[in-house]
Amino acid sequence: MNCSIDVFYEETKGISAHINDRNTYKMVLVKSGSFVIEEDGGNRVITAPAGIFVNEKADFKVVSANRVITRTLFFKPTFIREEFTFEAINSGKYDKFYTAAKADGKKASSDKKTSTEIKMDLLDGEYKFEDCFCDSIYQDYLLLSEFFGRGRNIVCYSLTKQEYDMALRLAMSVRYDLVEQPDNFWILRVRYFIISLLFTATADFYINWRQNELYKDSLVADITSYFWDHMNEEITLESVLKRFSVNKNALNDAFNNELSMSCMAYLEYLRVSRAKKELQFGDESISEISQTCGYDDTGYFSKVFKKHTGQTPSEYRRQMKTLC
Repeated sequence: MNCSIDVFYEETKGISAHINDRNTYKMVLVKSGSFVIEEDGGNRVITAPAGIFVNEKADFKVVSANRVITRTLFFKPTFIREEFTFEAINSGKYDKFYTAAKADGKKASSDKKTSTEIKMDLLDGEYKFEDCFCDSIYQDYLLLSEFFGRGRNIVCYSLTKQEYDMALRLAMSVRYDLVEQPDNFWILRVRYFIISLLFTATADFYINWRQNELYKDSLVADITSYFWDHMNEEITLESVLKRFSVNKNALNDAFNNELSMSCMAYLEYLRVSRAKKELQFGDESISEISQTCGYDDTGYFSKVFKKHTGQTPSEYRRQMKTLC
């Protein structure tokens, strides 16, 4: 069996020359290296492992790159559902998901609520499920929301090694079926693998990057999201105060009210939590995990980790491997 579908796979050094293609969505896995892109009038550093969603409107500009290798999946949204032309998606005709009617018949106010807050209201039962979730077209539409639901043309994620490996397996499965077409079901599998990749992102409502759905205080939500995206970088109290234009007392009051700890104490907690996950499921060295979690000094990282867990990173890893 041999036929053509609107899905393409490319592995390249650097960023694909077709990253700004106007006819496809792009899912990019950053295998190695780091690079800088222009974003919102400034620059953003992206370091492997990472995932990037790029829509058909994006103007992806790379300022500089260092030993970057990427794998990119190109696909048209019509591959997910034939109704999903770019014209249809961008027309707003499927935005019923974001503006579902309340049980009393009144429309949801979008003046003060973000789309993600409205989603969470839906999950909490404020709106009628039959107005959105129970219709399969809106379920499929939600799968694509990373490409347009945030009001941005480019969305970047920092990935753990385990998250990257899982995404890589799915991407390589797409590549295999595209190239080999081993039987009459290869197109079904390609669609399944791509939907699995999309679902991995949209299903992650409650952790890491969707902090605006976890915290009532928008400042805490924004800063925590920043922490997750830049965990491997140096973050100081002074840099947080400057970036978010807030004074120290207001910052710590917000975090203490929301999380019962100061801002930098919470960053330390997040980093240790990330380290525990890496130690339990990964095979990177203690030094590499220390760098991933934002600690250049492995000795200091071990000291911080023991303060939170009562064990050194090596002791914790041995215990977890024994339990597993």
